[in-house]
Amino acid sequence: MLPRRERLRRRKDFLACYNEGKAYAQAHLVLYVRPQPGGRRFGFVVGKKVGKAVVRNRVKRRLRAACRECLPGLIDGFDAVFVARKNAGEADYRQLLREMQNLFRSAKVWKESAEP
Repeated sequence: MLPRRERLRRRKDFLACYNEGKAYAQAHLVLYVRPQPGGRRFGFVVGKKVGKAVVRNRVKRRLRAACRECLPGLIDGFDAVFVARKNAGEADYRQLLREMQNLFRSAKVWKESAEP
C-alpha cells in the first residue's frame, strides 16, 4: 500500500487530474498527470468493463505494486491517475510495470538517471 500522503482520495482531486491534466496512453493503461506543488500522489481507477470484482481487484493490486516499484525513479510535484483499459485484466504484472514506466517517461516525471 502506498503511504496515505501519496494517495489521491477525494473525488475533486481525481476530477482535477482528468480536467486539468494531460493524458498519455498505452495498450492497457491511460495516465492522467497534473502538475501539483509539493509531493506526488497517485490514484487508480479500474471500471466494470475490465471484468468482475476479482479481476478488477487483481488489476488494482498489480497497479499499486508496480507504482511502488517505480517510486524511486520519479520526480516530485505531480498528481497522477491511472485508468485501466478494458483489456487490462489480461495483462500480467511485468506488462503493466513496463507500460507504467513508459507512461512516466512520456509524462516527463521519470528521472533520467533512474534505471528502467
